[in-house]
Amino acid sequence: MNQLKLISLFFFFGIINGGSDDSILGYFTESSSKILSNKSNQLILGSAAIAALAATKVDHQVKSYAQTKGLLSDDISHFGDMYGGYWGHWLLWSSILATSLNDGGKTGLTEKMEFSTLAMITNGVITELMKRSFGRVRPNGGCCKSFPSGHTSHSFTVATIANELYGKQVGAVAYCLAALVATSRIHDNKHYLSDVIFGAGLGTAVGRGFALTYRDRINNNTCLLYTSPRPRD
Repeated sequence: MNQLKLISLFFFFGIINGGSDDSILGYFTESSSKILSNKSNQLILGSAAIAALAATKVDHQVKSYAQTKGLLSDDISHFGDMYGGYWGHWLLWSSILATSLNDGGKTGLTEKMEFSTLAMITNGVITELMKRSFGRVRPNGGCCKSFPSGHTSHSFTVATIANELYGKQVGAVAYCLAALVATSRIHDNKHYLSDVIFGAGLGTAVGRGFALTYRDRINNNTCLLYTSPRPRD
């Protein structure tokens, strides 16, 4: 994720979350620990790492096929590039705002914005740190942020958030769009197969870590609402 996108995330989150009483640092710390401690996330990250390592054996063959045969039409690939780089998070935020307005603001707008924005920021930071650490040259010769794919990890984070907020049907559509983004990155010669495989696993695990915290907080708030004493007449 580029610096401009991170800045926009922080700015947008600051506006929406201005009145929140919850600790952002606490939310981040709790969710970050769940990214690695949750058993399902461990399986996702471990499988993604193994699959990415195995894929390095065929990275150049896949690249050659993609460049000679093509994986997508140029128009569809361009759509994938735009969705993964710009449109995905704005569509998600727009849907959160729209559903909240339709329900008269009773759907936990602040909680949903906190969940979604912190998850995407965290994924962006982790992805950027990994890119700088590995320093892998892109298949088109660009230096040096090929591993993992930021567009892919971002899109799978968005898909995981959508799955948590809107259910499996919407989540399935979002995951299909994320897979399209991953394919477009190979088609455009921006990433290797191994880059997008690990990016998909990383984005999913980060999204799930924050989704678990979001779910816990929503459940706790619901319990407090029903157990709080009612005022006497």
